[in-house]
Amino acid sequence: MRRIQGCTIEPLDRQTSLAVLDWVAGGTAPAGCDHGFSWLLAHCRDGVTWGRRENSRWRLSSEPFPDLCPAVSRDNLLEMRLFGEKGEIMLWRSDEEFQGRRLVDEPHQPVDSPTRPDDETRILMGDRLVEKLKDRFSRVGTASGIQHAVPLECTEKDFTGGRWPLRLRVRHYFEQDPQTGAVRVAASRLVHVFKEVR
Repeated sequence: MRRIQGCTIEPLDRQTSLAVLDWVAGGTAPAGCDHGFSWLLAHCRDGVTWGRRENSRWRLSSEPFPDLCPAVSRDNLLEMRLFGEKGEIMLWRSDEEFQGRRLVDEPHQPVDSPTRPDDETRILMGDRLVEKLKDRFSRVGTASGIQHAVPLECTEKDFTGGRWPLRLRVRHYFEQDPQTGAVRVAASRLVHVFKEVR
């Protein structure tokens, strides 16, 4: 286990990584892996799949939009993140095996430290609603035809005037070199996906 200011990072072995993948596919949460995650983002060989947690089950965009979003499986997954306010589990393919890590926020942070965690908000692709809501997922896209199905309830009004209202919050954790004082990003994780309201 590794500690940096703001979080602890623990590697996950192959068996635990596969158990997390099985949880996403409909199984039960592996012991110690349920840290209140709300969202899922999976990059597969054949596309991107978003997910939302409902009670103990994961709902994936591949269910309402199978023509756009691939089913997440051991065969096609490249990288996956389960995330929420308290932490993240990230899995990735290394050769043909899976590895992972669990990052959990520490509850109390010093406010005046140069290495305190810092959040960044990124704009997600999409300036139009392509297909109306299905199972609380929205298919959004751009004029160039790029599309994805986000785990949010979007309406045409959200995109009025060519707005790009979808956001992803990312949290960065820092380390400081004891000799030079230089501060660098030591780890980053996803926190929240949301719509920016005017």
